[in-house]
Amino acid sequence: MIDVPETQYHKLERGRLTAIGRSTDDGSHTTLLVVHEMDGSWTIHGLGAPGVTLPAADTIALAESILGCAR
Repeated sequence: MIDVPETQYHKLERGRLTAIGRSTDDGSHTTLLVVHEMDGSWTIHGLGAPGVTLPAADTIALAESILGCAR
């Protein structure tokens, strides 16, 4: 799991969301980082893993957070 401190926020971002999931490679805990860019686009990163699996409830919560920020 990788901690993403607020001090690393880029000043051209609207905000960030994170979720803790599991690496699709080895099942270890890892962080999914979703960045809301100033132009309204979204960037999604699996920090430390090329793929991140989230439980259904966490995926729904993340999607609801994205929708809330996008409105």
